[in-house]
This record gives sequence, structure tokens and C-alpha cells, in this order.
Amino acid sequence: MSARVQFLRSLALVAVALFGAVAAPAQDELGLGKMWTFERPPAAWLQREYGFVPDAAFFARLQAASLRFGKGGSASFVSARGLVLTNHHCVREFLPKTPEALEWGIDGFLAKEASDEVRLPGLEIKQLVRVGDVSVRIEAGVLPAADPAVQEAIRVTNREAVLAAARAADPELEPQVVKLYQGAVWRLYQYRVFDDVRLVMMPHQQIAMFGGDPDNFTYPRYAIDFAFCRAWDGDKPLDTTDCHLVWGDGPTAGEVVFVTGNPAGTQRQLTMAQLDFLRDVRYPRVRELIDARLAILRDFARDDAAAEKRLRSSILWMENGQKLFRGEHQALLDPAFVARKRAAETMFKERAAKAGHAPDLRVWDDIADVAKECRQSEAAYYFHNAGWLPLLMRALDIVEFARTGDAAIAARARASECSVDPVQQALFADHLRRARRHLPADDPYVRAMLGGREPEAAAAELLAGTRLCDAAETERLLAGGKAAVEASTDSAIVAARKIAPLMDAAKATQAAIEAKETALGTRLAKLLFAVYGEEVPPDATGTLRWSDGRVLGYECNGTRAPWRTVFQGMFARSAEFDGLPPYDLPREWLLAKDRIDLQAAVDFVCTVDSAGGNSGSPVVNRKGEFTGLLFDGNIESLANRFLYGERVERSVCVHPQAIVEALRKVYGANRILRELAR
Repeated sequence: MSARVQFLRSLALVAVALFGAVAAPAQDELGLGKMWTFERPPAAWLQREYGFVPDAAFFARLQAASLRFGKGGSASFVSARGLVLTNHHCVREFLPKTPEALEWGIDGFLAKEASDEVRLPGLEIKQLVRVGDVSVRIEAGVLPAADPAVQEAIRVTNREAVLAAARAADPELEPQVVKLYQGAVWRLYQYRVFDDVRLVMMPHQQIAMFGGDPDNFTYPRYAIDFAFCRAWDGDKPLDTTDCHLVWGDGPTAGEVVFVTGNPAGTQRQLTMAQLDFLRDVRYPRVRELIDARLAILRDFARDDAAAEKRLRSSILWMENGQKLFRGEHQALLDPAFVARKRAAETMFKERAAKAGHAPDLRVWDDIADVAKECRQSEAAYYFHNAGWLPLLMRALDIVEFARTGDAAIAARARASECSVDPVQQALFADHLRRARRHLPADDPYVRAMLGGREPEAAAAELLAGTRLCDAAETERLLAGGKAAVEASTDSAIVAARKIAPLMDAAKATQAAIEAKETALGTRLAKLLFAVYGEEVPPDATGTLRWSDGRVLGYECNGTRAPWRTVFQGMFARSAEFDGLPPYDLPREWLLAKDRIDLQAAVDFVCTVDSAGGNSGSPVVNRKGEFTGLLFDGNIESLANRFLYGERVERSVCVHPQAIVEALRKVYGANRILRELAR
């Protein structure tokens, strides 16, 4: 994902739930959500909405049990012996790169004994154990009138100093400086990190993703998307006696529930100018990319069974992205949705003006000016690069090393993925094809990479004329330095030498825009902070949050979607599609049908506020018991990225009954069941 998308998502000012002195209806009118930090639970809101406020012990236990899983997922401790519960799709990417492990991801895995649990390479889980305010230290020396780039440079220096001091004071903890309210507040989060995480159990992929792409982002659902891992401490399971969730029976209709996790981001306070940029430029570009690459992968998978198995995870990931971006884009194209957003922006401006901040309203015009710059530079920044071709990325690293002598870049070049295969060639040809379509005919990138050739021919020649995937050739160029790289006639090195200056120019332009964007984001956040104070939750930042809601069905397609689905519906849905993919059931499940309680719940929906990054999030009841596992949202909830609502927008969760039925009646996972019962 490009840095600009990251900015546009991070500039989402604040996911706000108004409470206290502000009237309750304003929350619905502003549509700013309810992603809360653990530092400031909104007692007034909880009391007014639900009639009770959990005590400090509730939140302390919930925080301690909640985990960041890998780079961007969520999970929780669910036993006293380090047992971790998350989604199947979160675990799948960490399976060992072996044929046996590939089969586990598809056909399931069960460790009968502790000694059978398999370590997942590269996987870390993180537990947030300490939070501190470092706002004064981060802003030290930052002058309001200074150039935005200078301001940001000072903050970066201060941030590194804060991190270094934290590492020195608490070497056993991993520190992270978290920017909240777009820089109005800075926190130091410190994590306990566990890097010995072992696979305990995962069901068949077809059960975890039952319904496949057609049912993705829809409801009713019958996917049982779960997996168990375990954190180990040396030669024994980690002791989590004081920080795990007690297994519950599951929710009932209308019940109040809470979810914790690491939502990656929202865009609920982007200005209309920014949303117009997304609607007109960014989303069409990303959707075109995904559609084209997905079609290519499907073509290869359709013609070769081995390729289908190898590409299956990539296809599933891209299908998910295709539906995600389509749904979000459709929200921006919906006149009713846009009207609600305009009304929310108008309300914010009016409240700011009434509070005496009329001069600060200029920030909206300044953001509009930057959005115009984004439109002008978008195409060059998007296409003047390696087009995600690993081979060309390695070549660019080698060229960069020859210029700078940076040992870290050389190490990255040696370790990078490199392959010359038909799939990579076809994907890169697609990048060149789209670059030619969207860039001017005289664009230097088009001239350098195509030189009058067709994209398919240019991609084929690039891959045919390189030896960079040979480790010895890469090492020879790195050892030879600038002279060897400049003399090389390797096709990938020649291409990298041509496009490296173009990439540098695009990055410099982007850096200048991002410096302005950062400064404007801080201005806008400080305005909101001045109007509403600290009684608003900050924007999602991929760090730990919790949200509240109720278990509720909703009106859907002229009828009503139930609050929960049951096994009888899962088997019926398979039968209705003649047991054909993606509604086929594994043989083990068909054999177990007579043993399964067909009235046991499979999935349920609730109104908690979630986003990407909440995959694997635990759902708990008011007693703090585990009562569900979040894995998706319905198609209507995709609009929540820009404007929160809970009329028909829902988070979709696995019911505990489904997990227990699967463990007991299909997989015979009695060791796990005994552990959950403790």
C-alpha cells in the first residue's frame, strides 16, 4: 500500500463517540464511532447507553488478555497455559514454508500432545503492559511557525530519543510511540513480546472460509474462522493464569458485548476534498490494479492444479481486497452517504465557530489545496516504481547500494525474494500496460521501460536478460560496487539505473506533500481537541482499542437477517449449492453431521465498532467472559471507514458453540476442551 494511502487513512482525525456534556444525538449525526483507548474509558457514555460501567479490574483483565497477533491482527489468551485464540486466516500466513504445512492450512492441523505443537516461524504476539504520556517530550523544540518539514524532523529526533530511553530503562519491553489525535497527544506503549508461538489446532480452510468469496463481507454467514496457538516460555507453556479470558457459552439476542483488538485505521474525519480525491483517483486506481492482477492469477490457477494450490492464498487475499475496495468506493459514490458526511463536516465547523475558533476553519481550505497537489502527482508516484516485481526491487536495491554504500540495503538485496516465472512476468506486464494507459505518452518511465515495445514483450525481455536471481551474480555486483553496477548489462540492472532517478523524484515530491499533510492533520486535530477536549477517542492507529455494542440482527434485502446462524443452516446452504465449491464441506464434517447439534450457533452479528486489524479480536460479555471471535464485517459495514453507523452495519463473529462443536464432534480435540474448561 502506498505512503499516500497510509496518510489518507492516518489523517482520519478522530473516531469520536460523544458523551458527557454533549447531547447523545450528536454521536449519531457525526457518525464518528466508538473505538476507545484503555487509558480513558468513557464512563458517562457507558452509563447512559447501557446503565452500567465496568470497573477498573474488568478493563485491566481485558487489556492483559488482548494481543496483537503478527504485524496487524488480533488475538487473546483463553487459558492459564498460554493458549491463544485468533482467526484461521491470521495464522495461515505464518505456517512454515513446507509442503506439509501447506496441507495443514488446507486440511487442518491438530497437535495431540504438547510435544506435537509446531513453532510458527517469524510470528510474534505482543501484550500491551504499560502506557505513558510523552507529548511534552515529542513536541519539545517544535515551533508553530516553523516549516512543516522542520517540525517533523524535530519530532522524529525526539521520538528516537524517547524510544532509546525506554529501551534502556526497560530492555525486556518493546516500546512504541503512538500518535493520537494526529499529534495532539503522544503515548509511549510498551509491550511484552512472545516470539515462541506454536500452532496447536486449526480447522479445514474450507470450514474457516465456508462460502468463499461470494459470502465474504456478507451475512448470514456459516464460516468457523478460528485457530489455536500457544505462547511458550522456554521449555514450558507460558503461565497466563492472571491474564486470560474465561470461556463462556456465547451471547444472546440484545446482549451488551465488548470487543478488543488493533483496528488499523478509519477515515471518519477526512474532509470532503480528501474524500473526493479518494472517490475520483485513488479508489479507481486501486480497484483497477486488483481486478487486473486477480484475473491474471485466476487464469494461471485455472490451467494448472499445482499452480492453483500455490496461488490459492494470494487469490483469496485479492478477492477480499476486491470486495473491500468496491464496497468502500460505492459508499463514496452514494449520494445519501455523501449528504450525511457533508452534514457531519458542517456540524463540526459550526461547533468550532461557536466555540470561538472561526479563524481556524481555514484548515479545510488548506487541506483542499493539498488534495489538488495529490491529484497532480498521483500518477507518477503510483507508477514510477518497480511495479511490485521482486526481481526489479532487488535490482533497485543493488543500484542504491552502489550509490550509497549502505550495508543495510545490501543485506536487503541479498535477502529479498527473487524469481523469474510466468506469473511474475504477467503481473509486471500488467503494471506496464496500466502505466502506459495512465501516464503521458512522453513520460520518462514509459520511454525507459517500454521503448516502443508492447508491455508483454518488454516484461519478457526484462526477465529473460537477467541473472540477478542467481545469488552469486547478486553477490558479484554488490562486491564490485559502483563500477560493477554501472558496467553491468543485466537487463534488470539497466532498467533499475533508468528508473531510480524517477523514483527518487517521485519520493521527494511525496515527502513534501506528506510534510504538509502531517502539519494539517495536527492543526485539524488540535481544533477538534479544543472543541471537544479529551472526552473523545482518537483515530484508529493499529494499536489496542476496545468497543462496545449489542448483539442484534438487522433489516436486510427486504427481510430480516437473524442475530445468529446455526449448523442446520450451514448444511442446508451446502445442499442448496449441491455441495460444490465454495459451499462444499470436508468429508470429516459430512461424517460428523449426525453428531453435531444442528441448533448450535455458528456465527452472530453485533454493533461493536471494528475495522481491518480486528481479525481475531475476542468478544466478551459484561462479566468479561469470552463470548465470540470477530472475523469479518457485513458489506454494509464497509462504509464505516468513513462514517460510523449501526443501523444495518454489523461486525460478524464466530460463536463459541461453533468452536466447541468443531473441537468435540469433528476433530476430537479433547486436550483443548479440557484446557478451556479450567
